[in-house]
Amino acid sequence: MRKSILLCTMLCAMAMASWAQIPPISHIDANNVRGIVLGNGTAYIRVDYHENEPNPCPTWEVPAGSGKSTIFQKALWFGGLDASDSLHLAAMRYGQGSDLNGGLDYWAGPLKTTDATLDQMTALKYHHIWSLTRAEIEQFIAHHGESGYVAPEDILTWPAHGEGDYAHDLAPFVDVNNDGRYNPADGDYPDIKGDHCLFFIFNDSYGEHTESGGGKLGLEVHAMVYAFDAPNDEALNNTVFTNYKFFNRSQNNYHNTYLGLWYDWDIGYARNDYVGCDVRRNSCFAYNGYAIDGNGEPEAYGDNPPAQVTTVLAGPEGLGMTGFIYHNNDNSVIGDPKYAPDYYWELQGCWKDGSHMQYGGNGYPGSWGTVGPECNYMFPGDSDPDNIGTHGIAPNDGYNTDGKYWTEEESGNMPDDRRGLAMVGPFSFPAGGMQELDFAEITVWKSGEGLAQDRIGEFVDHITEFFNNGMSK
Repeated sequence: MRKSILLCTMLCAMAMASWAQIPPISHIDANNVRGIVLGNGTAYIRVDYHENEPNPCPTWEVPAGSGKSTIFQKALWFGGLDASDSLHLAAMRYGQGSDLNGGLDYWAGPLKTTDATLDQMTALKYHHIWSLTRAEIEQFIAHHGESGYVAPEDILTWPAHGEGDYAHDLAPFVDVNNDGRYNPADGDYPDIKGDHCLFFIFNDSYGEHTESGGGKLGLEVHAMVYAFDAPNDEALNNTVFTNYKFFNRSQNNYHNTYLGLWYDWDIGYARNDYVGCDVRRNSCFAYNGYAIDGNGEPEAYGDNPPAQVTTVLAGPEGLGMTGFIYHNNDNSVIGDPKYAPDYYWELQGCWKDGSHMQYGGNGYPGSWGTVGPECNYMFPGDSDPDNIGTHGIAPNDGYNTDGKYWTEEESGNMPDDRRGLAMVGPFSFPAGGMQELDFAEITVWKSGEGLAQDRIGEFVDHITEFFNNGMSK
């Protein structure tokens, strides 16, 4: 009997350990976008993917149902230094790890406020993405307590409160009777944003960081992804919003902290894209390098390729997007990061050898086309008339005036598979502290004979105004 109990315990532990490696999955689909969302802040399903075959599971399908996608993978990077200047960092890309045997830096669930740990049963409880619509909330408000009405399971199980050593307040809710406790029987209901909302909690401390190799932060993230059904508003109907609340559950006071939104964009066909940024609009983007996308592949957009934009709407300590950098799909000094210091350098606008990005060319000091000085934004085009990205110093060689602006086209780059990182930082992240980030992912379509990238400013301005006016509720 004892052997049977021991064997059962071991098998359960093995099953839970295996389960913890697979994040919960859902999708956001209120409007023209059907985006895959994983409960560890990424948006990618590991499938057998070959360069010459379309992804059978489109990650960011636009238009929804088309089988065409603009984002292959996206992930959150977060890193900072403790009092002894030791690096703590969590960052995902493809879940491969530095040895290509699989990697993970984030797991589902909150952390104990006492020691930033997470037990297996709590991890299992939060291994879920709560998905609710505005219509479901309104129906609950109108009919809860009525005979025959059955509330959605995600309203009944809404993770409003932690127990024991976990934080009391987790998921936001409307407390109808103001008793401080979430109880749907009293008419309490989730406080969501948008017409469709996903809520989930994840952390960086359940296990060792096998993707980046970075030290644990004690980071707990409350994520709300939401969108609006707005067929009469082209920009809003092609936008997905995300709100992240970051909690430092460790005893460390972090300084020189940065976060990054990392993307592997594929605008339909993967091998013909460009990237750029808009400094004034706190945005980075990818767009097709040619007027026609692909050569008839199922995933290609043909003569109507969109642009895919990420806009930082509000960041820690009032920061917007403080930098943008791309890296190549290779192992060079300007290629994919492999180890924790590589990720942290990139979060600071530097290459893997610690050299800072330089204006012009491919951004690497001394290489073809670089003219200097050091800069924080790669391929800003004409979006930085005040030279914010070069700390007020005009770029050399007559750039940023009279129609000579740093873009991929100007640099002579050939369109290809692109990765890019929007940076926010540095900021402080004290023990017990909280920081917040709001951003929007906007798919921009062309109008008439123009190109999609020509309308980026129009779409971003509209979404930014919408957010700043408090409409994103």
